[in-house]
Order: sequence, then C-alpha cells, then structure tokens
Amino acid sequence: MTRFRALPYAKALMAVVKDETPERREAVAEELDRVTATLDSVPEFFKVLVSPTVSVEVKSTILDEVLDALEIGQPTRRFLHVVQQHYRMQHMAGISVAYRELLDKSLGRTRVSVETAAALDAGHRDQLVQVVEAMEDASVVADFVVNPDLLGGFRLQVGSRVFDGSLAGELGRLSREIEIEQG
Repeated sequence: MTRFRALPYAKALMAVVKDETPERREAVAEELDRVTATLDSVPEFFKVLVSPTVSVEVKSTILDEVLDALEIGQPTRRFLHVVQQHYRMQHMAGISVAYRELLDKSLGRTRVSVETAAALDAGHRDQLVQVVEAMEDASVVADFVVNPDLLGGFRLQVGSRVFDGSLAGELGRLSREIEIEQG
C-alpha cells in the first residue's frame, strides 16, 4: 500500500488515541508492530486474512485468537478488525509505519538511522544522538546498525536526507571525481 493509502488509516487510529497518554499511544505502535511482524513471519495467517474464499466470520475468529496470543488491547484490536473488514490487512506494514510517523511527529520526535562500520559504545551513541538532536532541534530516536562495508566512519539518515561520513562513501566520491577529471 502506498503511503497515500495507508495514511488515512493511520490518521484514523491516531484520532482515536489522541487523548491517550504518550505511553499508551506508543504501546499502540508497538502492538501494530507485533501484528505486522506476525503477518510477515506466519505466512499461513497472512494468507487466511487476505483470502477471498475465507468468510469474514472465520477471519474475525482467527484474528481474535492471534490478537489474544499477542496480547493486543483496545483500541488496537477494534482498529485491526476495521482494517480486516475493509480488506486492507495486506497493507498493515504501511499502516504501521504511517502511524509511527504520525506518533513521532505528535511527540516532537525524529527517527534516524545510523550505520557504523563497527559497534559504538553507549557513550558514543549518546554523543551522536545529542549532536543530531541539536541539529534537528527535536528529540531523536536512533536505530544503530553495524555495516562493515562502510570500512570506517558512519552514515546517518534523517528522513530523506543522508549524511555519509563513511570511508566507503569518501572512496566513492573520490572515484567519481577522478572519472570526471579523466573525462
């Protein structure tokens, strides 16, 4: 599902939980993530929910059993039934991402992805987060990933912007400059 189609569902859920505490709104995002992960990891469950040959009643029963096992509460449970009834379960990943983006925006948070050639200790991670928070003038939630292909340094993604301070990135830039000079 494109972001355009997922966004109305995410906005509807955000409207339902807008008066909840930030912790509860965050819990809803985590519940959506758990359901999305289950849909990805259990193909049979996914197939049943998107199959036109399975009745709505059977789908609802199976969905309730899985939601019970995942300990999904209200209002997430009601929302997932609405998504199911509108034949949009195959788009849960997009809906979950869109909800998380709306939640982050409502909480004044920015998500960043940080790739490093080697694992950073807690002090260096905190230091990097503080620099990005100052740069973005927002609270930052960072996802750190080790990518040995960077050779050294780091690559930071904030939204659609990428800051490449890696050795691999520098070598790539240098290689392009040499190609341009050599014509």
